[in-house]
Amino acid sequence: MFNNPNTLWIEILAIVLVVAFLSFVIGQYIYKKVHHLPTGDCECCHKNKKQLLNEYHKYNQGNNNQ
Repeated sequence: MFNNPNTLWIEILAIVLVVAFLSFVIGQYIYKKVHHLPTGDCECCHKNKKQLLNEYHKYNQGNNNQ
C-alpha cells in the first residue's frame, strides 16, 4: 500500500470514500438514537404503523354493526 506513485491517488480516494461511508452510517444511527427514532428491525414496522392502524379502524368500523 502506498508503494506505487501511479496508484497513490486511487488508494487515498478509496480510503476517503470508505471513511465517508462509515461516518455517514454511524452518523445516521446516532441521529436516530438522539431523536428517539426507531432503528434496526423495528424501523420497517414503524413506517407502516399509521397505515395499518388506519386500515384496522376502517375495517373495524365497517364490521362493527354486527
